[in-house]
Amino acid sequence: MSGFATVSTPGPLRAVIVGAGFMGRNWAREIARQADTELVGWVDLDEAALREAVKEAGSDAPGNITIGTDLTALLAELAPDIVFNSSPPAAHRSVTASALEHGCAVLSEKPMAMTLAEARELVAVSERTGRLLAVTQDRRQLAGTRALIDAARRLAPLTRLEIDFRLPHRAGPYVHLWDEPLLREMAIHLFDAARAVTGADAQSVFCNAYQTPWSWYPGNDSAEALFQMDDGLHFAFTGCWTARSDFTSWTGRWYLEGANGSVSWDGLGAPVLTPARGEGEPEPASETLPVAPQSPEFPGLAEVLAGFVHALRTGEAPDGECHDNLRSLAMVEAAVASAQYGQVVIVEN
Repeated sequence: MSGFATVSTPGPLRAVIVGAGFMGRNWAREIARQADTELVGWVDLDEAALREAVKEAGSDAPGNITIGTDLTALLAELAPDIVFNSSPPAAHRSVTASALEHGCAVLSEKPMAMTLAEARELVAVSERTGRLLAVTQDRRQLAGTRALIDAARRLAPLTRLEIDFRLPHRAGPYVHLWDEPLLREMAIHLFDAARAVTGADAQSVFCNAYQTPWSWYPGNDSAEALFQMDDGLHFAFTGCWTARSDFTSWTGRWYLEGANGSVSWDGLGAPVLTPARGEGEPEPASETLPVAPQSPEFPGLAEVLAGFVHALRTGEAPDGECHDNLRSLAMVEAAVASAQYGQVVIVEN
């Protein structure tokens, strides 16, 4: 990846949020909680929703915050260090490009852009302006995920990863316009986490996507994808956004196998590692892996912000940095193409 501009001025980094929805409000809380960030501006096209969000933030939002509906004007006025892009996905490209062009670092919600081609354009803008662009992939920051990363090293070489994801979720209106709502909106979190845990990138994928008879989505709400990863690792993903029972967590249910055993995780508690055993040997004792405590409100979000701030202070690339995140978005695009054409698709890396 290319280098990016750091911030050496003293005091907290000045931040602007774009979007007064669910994630924008969560970011307002996290910005207020960390001593090295300060919320100075908030933008949304819906002024009523924006005022409601500021009111809801209450003591979490300073009284001198500037609000408005014109992002360009507000960026010119405030010249913030960071822009948090929590706008709807269709607006990610324009919002991120504008912020980068105004000399701001950008922490964007996923997806980076609606297509891989548009995301590559944003990476090019990041390179040209020398500003950091990263995508919030909070599943990487979960304590359970960090424990899985350590477990993967102990189990190597890895052979198989399974992630089962099932929830009955009614996503926002924009998701209902997509042909593949599960794959485009949700799957990137788990694809990206799979890359983080295994250290492997996807080479190819065969995906079957479909719609349940009771679905409330016009597009496909379910999918099964089999990825061929680096070094012979097989990654099987099963997902459903209209599940009727046996729900998983938002991080799914994991099973990872390697030469030295396996590890299972329900996506909430502590992963459990079971060492390998030879033929005729008794079942070895399983080990519950240690996990660090995290905020119960939105686990991983504080760690994402801390990592992004650390990057701007040191020049070290954070998790979700745009060049790396392209590889997770490429998995989504390849899975969608495979489902559409009914054949194996090469993942662009």
